[in-house]
Amino acid sequence: MPSELPPPARRFLRTAGGRRARAIVHALHRWLARRQLPLAALTPDHLAPFLARPRWARLSSKTATRYRKRLHDYLCWLHARALIGFDPEPLRRRPHPLPPLAREFLASLAPTHRPSTCLAYATWLRKFYAWLDPRGLEPQHLSRRDLVPWFEELHTAGVSPVTRHNLFIDVRAFLRWLSEHRRMRTAPDDLVRRSDFPKLPQYLPRPLTAEADRELQRRLGDSELPGAWALLLMRRTGLRIGELRGLEYHCMRDDHHRALLKVPLGKLHTERLVPLDAGAVELIHRLQSLAPRARPWLVPGARLGGPPVGYHRLERILKALSHDLPDPARITSHRLRHTYATELLSAGMSLPGVMRLLGHRDYRMTLRYTAITPETVGDEYATALARLATKYRLPPPSTPEQASDPDPDELLEHLARWLRKSIPSEPALQALLKRIQRLQHTIRKLRPSSTKK
Repeated sequence: MPSELPPPARRFLRTAGGRRARAIVHALHRWLARRQLPLAALTPDHLAPFLARPRWARLSSKTATRYRKRLHDYLCWLHARALIGFDPEPLRRRPHPLPPLAREFLASLAPTHRPSTCLAYATWLRKFYAWLDPRGLEPQHLSRRDLVPWFEELHTAGVSPVTRHNLFIDVRAFLRWLSEHRRMRTAPDDLVRRSDFPKLPQYLPRPLTAEADRELQRRLGDSELPGAWALLLMRRTGLRIGELRGLEYHCMRDDHHRALLKVPLGKLHTERLVPLDAGAVELIHRLQSLAPRARPWLVPGARLGGPPVGYHRLERILKALSHDLPDPARITSHRLRHTYATELLSAGMSLPGVMRLLGHRDYRMTLRYTAITPETVGDEYATALARLATKYRLPPPSTPEQASDPDPDELLEHLARWLRKSIPSEPALQALLKRIQRLQHTIRKLRPSSTKK
């Protein structure tokens, strides 16, 4: 970042702080300085090449939208003080308007769905109507032939399978609502068929290697940063990072001299109690001892009485303490949860027990979310090979005399047992078994009296 910003930019950042605001203001003035373009000469035509830089192409659409909003706030602030010669208000990206029918559908969801779920429905419906409106199509009169080009367009545009899956789920729910209220004639499941849904990728969990896990826990425990202690608590309890940030100051419960952690409402909107070992209890006491103690959150944020510790602050601490660890993949906070779960499964804990600790509602989530460690796979594979190698091997003799002179009667008995197990019952097999029995009888008769059993 440049060492000096123009006075207007510094005044703006004093009133509208934030990481994204600082980043976008500095980026804009660096871009203007390289082109020797004064701020007063900035026009809307200059903004398009600035926003289309290669660096922006690597940002997700949600993150890029947030940066654009901060840029728009800065431009509006400059325009209100006559520091730029154009009004940036028309440049604001406004969401596609929803017709009354879609708003009625969203209103029907409000009593039974969370606000975040209703917001997701609204987002997908806006994308749906953004494709319908330019083509003069209405959901009430759609046909299968109308929607097939939309499916192909989404696939050609490279929209991820997860995004397409969520979009089809919400659009089909809207079409079903229209059908239930007799607003359309075509069957909604014929418009959006199950075969239209893309196959979702099934990613394996990525627990840390044993060496990297031990070293990371040591570094987090030896650090003087409260965020590092919080990450170590996350590793020892399997919390999601959102649940970690939402832990209350008094989050520990005592049940018959057993310490339990009360996890707040998380991703699946459920609460749970997680048993704590001595190390986790010590971490909670260490975090509670931080000043000021009169705060709502266990992990303190930047301001007293403000929001909890920021997600990006925890990620920066984890990145700084794990950058040189011997692990092939990038270490993220969620991999701490993976490691916690796989470690418990490898130690013999049952799948339902791990499911309750992780806060899952369905065992299939745990099966996808947790996997046995490579060490366990290797041990089981070696054991299986050893069993296969000794499956039909004759038992070794117990004495040197037997090693030099194997018992023919015992050999014939092993042969008969193998034949019964490996060959289906047929007349020829029964005749062969009878011949073996006669041989055994003959051998016993010919055996010297001193060795007869």
